Amino acid sequence: MNTGSEDRVLVVEEPDGRETLKLGLEMAGYRVDLADDGEAGLLMAAARIPAAAIIDLKVPIIDGCSLAEALRCMLGKAVALVALTSRDEPGERERSRVAGFDRHLVKPVSPNQMHQTLRQLFAH
Repeated sequence: MNTGSEDRVLVVEEPDGRETLKLGLEMAGYRVDLADDGEAGLLMAAARIPAAAIIDLKVPIIDGCSLAEALRCMLGKAVALVALTSRDEPGERERSRVAGFDRHLVKPVSPNQMHQTLRQLFAH
């Protein structure tokens, strides 16, 4: 059971991409917390338990896959995890699946596409 808010989403992403994503998610009714590196994302998730975390695989300090593994240990399946990447490199989808991500999306991702992805994840 998620002890956090069902509409809280954590976005761990570089500054340019996350602002557009944040605006679109807020327009869809989500409360959005932002972090620009994996360490900040982990601390934010511990303080304000999200229903979902959208994580760029290339974030600094703690990379996206390591962050996903840490969030799975901390929150279990109560948090939906969405991987973001700018390049669909060979093996990257498998690495994100093994790390515990529920979805793997290649940028650019529109706010509407992200909203639809979250709706699908929350429906399960």
